[in-house]
Amino acid sequence: MENLLRLRAHRPGTLVKHAAYLHARTAGQIGSLSHLIREAALVAITEGTERITKQLLSEVELDAAAETQARPARPAQRK
Repeated sequence: MENLLRLRAHRPGTLVKHAAYLHARTAGQIGSLSHLIREAALVAITEGTERITKQLLSEVELDAAAETQARPARPAQRK
């Protein structure tokens, strides 16, 4: 996927470096991963940065299923 990015300032290996984060964030769903990377690339182009960073990835909103599965469960509050 990373080899297909045509962003001028993107550093090769960035997505591989963040593989564990990407897997956790997308709940291991390839469709969610594809959406995340595509949206991040579009934002990078629009903003003129032409690179994907972990910060940018964290700002992209995903589909509800991925967001729900990726969030850690909150412990029940004690009364």
